[in-house]
Amino acid sequence: MDVQAIKISEEIVQAIYIQTGSEEKYLISGDAAFYRQFAEMNGYLNRKMEELTQVCDTAEKKILAVRIADLHNRYRALFEKAAKERNRTSFEYSAEKEKMISEIEQSCIKIANLSDLSRSEKLQASEIISGRVARVITVTEAAAVMLVVIISLLITRSINTPIRLLLEKTKTTAVGEFGKPLVVASPPEIKELADSFNNMCERLKELDQMKIDFINHLSHELRTPLTAIKEASSMLTEGLFAGIPDKQSELFNIINEECERLIKSVSRILDLSRMEAGMADFSFEEVDAGLIIHKNISKLFPIARRKNIEIIFDPPDNIPPVRADEEKIGQVIENLLGNALNFTPEGGRISICLSKDEEKGWLEVSITDTGCGIPQESLEEIFNKFKRVDDRKGTVRGTGLGLSIAKHIINAHGGSIWAESEPGKGSVFFFSLPLSR
Repeated sequence: MDVQAIKISEEIVQAIYIQTGSEEKYLISGDAAFYRQFAEMNGYLNRKMEELTQVCDTAEKKILAVRIADLHNRYRALFEKAAKERNRTSFEYSAEKEKMISEIEQSCIKIANLSDLSRSEKLQASEIISGRVARVITVTEAAAVMLVVIISLLITRSINTPIRLLLEKTKTTAVGEFGKPLVVASPPEIKELADSFNNMCERLKELDQMKIDFINHLSHELRTPLTAIKEASSMLTEGLFAGIPDKQSELFNIINEECERLIKSVSRILDLSRMEAGMADFSFEEVDAGLIIHKNISKLFPIARRKNIEIIFDPPDNIPPVRADEEKIGQVIENLLGNALNFTPEGGRISICLSKDEEKGWLEVSITDTGCGIPQESLEEIFNKFKRVDDRKGTVRGTGLGLSIAKHIINAHGGSIWAESEPGKGSVFFFSLPLSR
């Protein structure tokens, strides 16, 4: 609940800023498209505010959630009045609007802070329980070692050697030295034990490697933005560019961008952890896959335009709806489309296609780019967490989590996700979703 409250609060703040952008553009230009964008965000924000009310588990947070919804309703009414009266330059309107938006933001921040505090208290309680469990495990391990010693004194000489080998292997494994697998030919019972022990060691190796990958990932993803934030803030504190607004603005932009990068990295790690633990929430309903794709194309269009990349999407008629979680599938498309934009050079092209197989009951989505491609030996590994692919120019891009998250989401929908590629000729990412019956 606490993690959800933090996440939804952040989403509401981001959505409010997007909506105010549409409002300001409409009041300045009078363009109906911006008015429609403002209206579309109302539905999204209403859903998020309902979700926030549901996950708020204390009276204080519920009061704040209700306050947020009330302030947003007042803001909408204020905008509708300004739009109707064509009041585009009223100082009173701007001041009242800014006050409402600020109160909404502060309320969201307070909910997030309260949720973070609650989560910290739960983590402390969890650590106490973990300490107790660790003591029980320590006592159990000590008892197991004593049992091995007693048995070794009672068994015959014919099995002393394999037992001794197993004991030595246990000691080396306990200090993190896995070495070669233990080879025991007989007796059958000890051989079976040794084989099980070897399997355990292999699993421990995998866990140890996962720990190393996780630490490397954090050191790369967090150290770089933190260093940039530290240096930029130090320059501002020391007044190196006092009296040079352009330079100061540039440093503030760096701090803002790196903070957003940190938030995205941490959010992805939390999302993946929740999915792997089976704690991710899915809301399945009939949705239009084409509409979801259009929304994500609009979201990423500025990046494509900046890189002069053409995005082609011409869905066929009569595409049936799919039963899916709209938000989660949007996350998959955003990840795949974002990867395609990252790896496609300037002047390239990205094509998105939809095809249906009503006989088998599947809708297939494919995203094709004209980027550097992926080596064949990496096609299976790219969906593993922390696995990143070299762009063939010596640069490793991405966090190594996006495709793993996408795979978890598609699997939860009962579909499949895979990739086809040839180095130098681009890549094609596919995923399938069940049609709504």
